[in-house]
Amino acid sequence: MTVIKLENVNEVCSPVKTPPLQGAQDTYNIGTFLASRLEELGITQYFVVPGDFNLLLLDQILINRNLHMVGCCNELNAGYAADGYARSSPAKVAVVFVTFTVGGLSLLNAIAGAYSDGLRVIVVSGAPPSTTFGQDSLIHHTVGLKDRDQAIRMFQQITTAAVRLEREGNPTSILDKALVSCLENSLPIYIEIPCDITQDPCESPQPLIFSSPQRSVPCNLLNAFRGFSDLWKEAHNAVVIVGPLARHVLSLKVLISLLEKLGCPVFCQPDAKSLVPESHPQFQGTFWGVASDTLNLQTVMRSDLWVGLGTRWSDYSLLQKPTPRHLDLQPDHLRMPDGTCIDGITLTELADSIIHSNLTGYRIEDYSPASRTGKATTDGALAHDPVNQPLTTGVIMEGIQSILRPNDTLIAETGDSWFNSQKIKLPDGATYHMQMMYGSIGWSLPATLGSQLARPDGRTILMIGDGSFQMTAQELSTMIRLKTNPVIFIFNNLGYRIESAIHDGPYNYISNWNYADFARTLCNITHSLGSGNRYLTEQEHREHDNAALFSMRIKTYDELLLAIHRVVAEPEKLAVLECCINPWDISEGLVRFGQANSAT
Repeated sequence: MTVIKLENVNEVCSPVKTPPLQGAQDTYNIGTFLASRLEELGITQYFVVPGDFNLLLLDQILINRNLHMVGCCNELNAGYAADGYARSSPAKVAVVFVTFTVGGLSLLNAIAGAYSDGLRVIVVSGAPPSTTFGQDSLIHHTVGLKDRDQAIRMFQQITTAAVRLEREGNPTSILDKALVSCLENSLPIYIEIPCDITQDPCESPQPLIFSSPQRSVPCNLLNAFRGFSDLWKEAHNAVVIVGPLARHVLSLKVLISLLEKLGCPVFCQPDAKSLVPESHPQFQGTFWGVASDTLNLQTVMRSDLWVGLGTRWSDYSLLQKPTPRHLDLQPDHLRMPDGTCIDGITLTELADSIIHSNLTGYRIEDYSPASRTGKATTDGALAHDPVNQPLTTGVIMEGIQSILRPNDTLIAETGDSWFNSQKIKLPDGATYHMQMMYGSIGWSLPATLGSQLARPDGRTILMIGDGSFQMTAQELSTMIRLKTNPVIFIFNNLGYRIESAIHDGPYNYISNWNYADFARTLCNITHSLGSGNRYLTEQEHREHDNAALFSMRIKTYDELLLAIHRVVAEPEKLAVLECCINPWDISEGLVRFGQANSAT
């Protein structure tokens, strides 16, 4: 059970289920108190870029043997890795440690992306000694001003709480309130800890408590149900569209119960893929506006009622505007087609009211099963004649389909991987992630590291273009060092193909790397006996130069077959597969996306 003592609230169990703490101590300081809290929240790995203002704090975190440090190549990558960890870990929370200002500002972009997707990422920044704040002396790792609050002010814009711990201000209470804000609001937080207070003694941490979950106002809930019911009874051809915000509020059990109560065709927005089991008979596929498969687009646009569950509509949704008959069920309100908004409700309770009502739903036989042909169709058969056929994107999709297993995670980088990944049929239990709202290219490679560490019982499979890979390529070395085993498909199409589809120009073309060879250079044998790291155990020293990696440059179908065979036969190894494809072998979805977003 986990807590924060807040004023005027009831004590309730935390939504984070954690095992009994193993790292309990007799005495605590600020650093070990924080470590205990992280363990309590269910975190097992934490991401680090060291700097002189966080070294003493990191020493205290290392005391807790149930937390495992993951050193990253730079702060941006560390933030992306924490993003992936927060998406995939059972506790849905991650932490990243950086140093003051130079580290924090390098991290900003990653945390903005985490904010856009409602991820619980805790940023802990070391800071100069508390005695230097308010003083006239200049301090390194600043912008050369006596004002040292630039980082905390910037993080206020992309977090739910940005705080600095102070000796005189009950620092553990401030820390706890920030952690509660992170978990309750499902948003990142930023915590600065001056280096001279990290070893200050403090009280032992007591179990955290959270405020009572939000409940619906009874009359508002009744009005919302009546509004839903009236429109549902009038509809003859309704569809449900599941959006990414449903991920935060509806359990799989509740979601499926609601969908089966309604009985109508179900579509997912692109970044909600995997929220609905794709084997479910009501599931029809992805709805992505004009980028949708033709049959999916026709089915949705011809319906007379859209029931949106946690949907999010942006310019990338590629829809001029939703149908006039759009029931928009959001986590904390219901918006009717006429614009009327009913606040003071929760989606969970409204769903429960619908499930247990006497509303009549559709039968699957009531709508044409032909619409199911718009679902993901890749079957992974790999049944082509393999003799020296040039590699195509369609064949690569079949290869990816053939290796996906129920506990795996599929991650798609911004670009054509977005559209191609929607064609993959996920086995039940597999999950899917993309960063559709923020769309920061390069995000997915470090996020794959975080996801693989958070979900080691399956493999994380990454689809990434060559342009995006070049943004964050260094973090491949961390995957190698930690002997993680994701499968990375690099689509080498010689540039930023999504940008070319929108508006082509010479700026969309990049240097061509040998990505397979690049991966092998990152596991070079050390030139110094014992790797130069005196903190490795004897076993770690022995294993240090034995990289669990294979990489291949793939140009033909038969080479892809060999690579897929090795992925399956050597599951303990990181696989880096450079897929050399025709630069203009792009999906129809990307073509339509580019046309809809063309610069004018």
